[in-house]
Amino acid sequence: MKTQPKHLAAVLACLAAVLPACAESEAPAAPELRRVGGFSTPESVLHDEERDVYLVSNIVGSPVEKDDRAFISRVSPDGEILDLTWIDGASEGVTLSAPKGMAIAGGRLYVADIDVIRVFDASDGAPIEDIEVAGAGLLNDVAAMPDGSIVVSDSGVAIGEGGFTSTGTDALVAVDPGGEVSRLIADPALPHPNGVACAEGEIWVAYLGAARVDALDVLDVSAQPRREITLPAGTLDGLVRLDDGRLLVSSWDAGAVFEIDPAGDAAPRVSTLAADLPSPADLGWDRARNRLLVPLFNDGEIVLLDVK
Repeated sequence: MKTQPKHLAAVLACLAAVLPACAESEAPAAPELRRVGGFSTPESVLHDEERDVYLVSNIVGSPVEKDDRAFISRVSPDGEILDLTWIDGASEGVTLSAPKGMAIAGGRLYVADIDVIRVFDASDGAPIEDIEVAGAGLLNDVAAMPDGSIVVSDSGVAIGEGGFTSTGTDALVAVDPGGEVSRLIADPALPHPNGVACAEGEIWVAYLGAARVDALDVLDVSAQPRREITLPAGTLDGLVRLDDGRLLVSSWDAGAVFEIDPAGDAAPRVSTLAADLPSPADLGWDRARNRLLVPLFNDGEIVLLDVK
């Protein structure tokens, strides 16, 4: 049997050591991840850009029970809890039972709370008013529109020991700056809308009951979706749209956050941005830091992911 020349053996050994390192360096870098604990059933995280602080809605128990036990926390971008119970249902004059999605518009903080939208002063958390949504089943996510109005999803579900049951109230609800409520679309055939995001004449919707997101025409939400994008797994919750058009969506079934690049008229590209995230709820986005904010509903934590 012939032996390899010493110099060839040395070259092969060198290549064997270098090639795996090269392959590893070319793989996409995972987002930098940091966990912050100390919360109680955190459902949503919102970046208040004006005050540069993260707001966390804490349900403190059942997502459907009107127990007035919930609170909203303030967290610094470096992960320090500045005020755990900044807005507290236990405080006099404050009602807050199961806060979910949040949005800021016109200096007001809008919070979805079962069948009511709670409105607070975004600067100091003082209660302003409660906006009742007659006939609502489960108000869930909130998104601000450019004109100062907000869009709220009604997931149309009741939650019990056996899981979700349909209430037939599936809808997208609009609230104008004056507090007037209207239904943009109400259809029990909707697959339980959850996450909402608004940008460039479109309302994007993610669904609890379908592994897809839709883009709806803001001028005619009841029309057929402009786009429907299928995802690898369902029970979708949070949805944010980045300035470059990408969408980030959380999935309870996958325990992950998917990244969608709609890519104009071409077929959208879907990939997994982050995995191993149990019970990922309503997402927030810190555009100043390119940071995704993920509440882990069952773990009492929020995750800060710096996206490259």
